[in-house]
Amino acid sequence: MKLTSKLTSMIGALVLAAPLALGAQHANAAAAPMTAPPGFEIPKDMTPYFLAIYVAGPKHLKESPEQMEIAKQHLKFIRRMIEQKKYMFAGPLTDNGDMLGVAVVAAASIDEARQITGGDPAIAAGHMTAQLHPAMLPSLASLVVKY
Repeated sequence: MKLTSKLTSMIGALVLAAPLALGAQHANAAAAPMTAPPGFEIPKDMTPYFLAIYVAGPKHLKESPEQMEIAKQHLKFIRRMIEQKKYMFAGPLTDNGDMLGVAVVAAASIDEARQITGGDPAIAAGHMTAQLHPAMLPSLASLVVKY
């Protein structure tokens, strides 16, 4: 009888303890971060930006004194935008096509990105235009551009 009684007590303890143990496992699983399946991992700090593609505008000039002056003003603007963290980085495209350069613009909306890029003297003068595209990129907040 004693063996049956002990066995019954053990089974009773298991029946009572199993839901508690399973609940604890479930609670720990809920607290554990979700992980993407292999091959689908993405950076944890994805941030919205706008990609500005600078293209030749209707008044685009090739090698002239006016173009050189506009280029100086454009580069001064780019540097100021980078220093103010409105452009995370920018640079020219070197294939001599109609696409002249790119910039990653930190803006809350496409309208704000238009306002920022529209302040570029080369765009204001019609020598360039900026095509804006929303993009999700890893955070560039710690990026340092040196001059």
